[in-house]
Amino acid sequence: MPDQPLAQFHQLLELEKKALISADFEQLGGFLQQKEELLEQLARAKPAKHLLRPIRAKMDENQSLLAAAIKGVAAAGERLEALQNVQNGLRVYDPSGRVDLVQNRHHSLEKKA
Repeated sequence: MPDQPLAQFHQLLELEKKALISADFEQLGGFLQQKEELLEQLARAKPAKHLLRPIRAKMDENQSLLAAAIKGVAAAGERLEALQNVQNGLRVYDPSGRVDLVQNRHHSLEKKA
């Protein structure tokens, strides 16, 4: 009865897609074990290749979404690091061409009339 694991896997991939789109990364971790179990069931059932093509397409789509999410999280981390560096000081080149840090002495906003 390969149809039941196929349907369950398809449904799980849809849930994974929704979690990726909504950036619900905590939910993604729970899908791993379910996917492994369903893949084992599919391996035992040996469904026809034409039945697996839609699953493969969904997996590829989710992989692309996951790659984009990873890239977005990395970019956000880099931006936060850059903002933190600006708060600590300004990196400039000294007369000899080496990078130097000019400390930020004013840690509060200055109000002007």
